Amino acid sequence: MSKIALITDSSNDLPPELLARHNISVVPLIIHFGGDELPDIWENREIFWERLARGEVPRSAAPAVGDFHAVMAAALEEADEALVLTVTGKHSSTYNSALLAAQEFDGRVQVFDSWSLSLGLGLLVLHAASLIAQDASMSEILAELTDARRRLRLVLYLDSLDSIQRSGRIALAMGTIKRMSAMLSIKIVLRVDEGELKFVGAVRSARKGMRRIIDAIAGNRAQAVAVSHTRAPKQAMQLADMAAIALEFPREDILINEAGPILGVHGGFGAFGVAFIAEDED
Repeated sequence: MSKIALITDSSNDLPPELLARHNISVVPLIIHFGGDELPDIWENREIFWERLARGEVPRSAAPAVGDFHAVMAAALEEADEALVLTVTGKHSSTYNSALLAAQEFDGRVQVFDSWSLSLGLGLLVLHAASLIAQDASMSEILAELTDARRRLRLVLYLDSLDSIQRSGRIALAMGTIKRMSAMLSIKIVLRVDEGELKFVGAVRSARKGMRRIIDAIAGNRAQAVAVSHTRAPKQAMQLADMAAIALEFPREDILINEAGPILGVHGGFGAFGVAFIAEDED
């Protein structure tokens, strides 16, 4: 019996082969197109992008408590304990759903808020998988994840304001952004700061967005790096090239993967970003 089972939600944006390799269970969030429900599973991703391209307006919802409960129960049939990593609780109720489900298992399930999203969450999931493979205890893993979360960075470029404006995820900054966009054709750069999306700046093109991202991450060294995108593979490859130099990290070790519907709902087409765990300066 495996000592600790690993569970995450579908916003992690890791490729299926990596999830399978590390035996990671995934609880899907739900995408709504009007009255239609589309579970965020791999088989539905092309359907999501096709409907988004047709102009349908999606919204996302957290998994039900029962969905988490079912996956936790199945995991504990083969493991002593389970660890659940979720998308930031600052912008999603997914973390709370997992916490409520975990209460039914008498302390055998621990839930950890990644304070991140997309491959920011994905990097922490892979870090947890590595620690489990090394037979670390639950308390050791949680301590390591807390330290890694402190050093986790995520900077995103959004090619369109429409999706993020509808979602209200950066409501405090939208007034300024809307005034700027009324005069200029702008795109925005965001960072995740302790789980909250913060406005970094406005740019006029994807190329300048890449430069702004690199400026934001420069001066760091990284122990893990990932690049995610929404239907922008060429830009993702270019960004990975630039990030490898800026972070002094081997280009061949950078994980690049297309994000799924959760980032698509809030970021639209053409988004891209860099997530990395910085080396501890100490």
